Amino acid sequence: MKIRAILRGFVAGLAGVGFVLIFLFAQTGLVSLPVLLTIGIVTIVALFAAGGQTAVLRLAGRAEPTTDEKQETEWWLSRVEPALEDTWNVWSDLVLTVCLGAVGIGSFALLVTSSSDDPPLGLLITGFLGINGALISLAFALD
Repeated sequence: MKIRAILRGFVAGLAGVGFVLIFLFAQTGLVSLPVLLTIGIVTIVALFAAGGQTAVLRLAGRAEPTTDEKQETEWWLSRVEPALEDTWNVWSDLVLTVCLGAVGIGSFALLVTSSSDDPPLGLLITGFLGINGALISLAFALD
């Protein structure tokens, strides 16, 4: 595999993790709005670095649909996969597995070490989704 394909796969994996984190953190309210916007900007830059302008337009729903995309969906998170499919490879799966595992373990660690009597439920949700997502993506990374 060429170095360029490895780097594009690595950056595509980071973009994929970024979009998952944006969704998780927006739903659970674990981070502030400026942190969420910073993650979003870094994720869009990673998407552009991995797939170029076409990937960003595909995420925005403005690119010409391919033959596989007969129905355009309205949910932005479901458009991430078509935007990254050209650059996604084994390295992307590896990055996704490691990062989601780290988010899951980190969430559980924060939950256990919380000094509050009532720790945020969002940590539990993020921990379970992070660990489960890592286990599912591990199957693709090992394939």
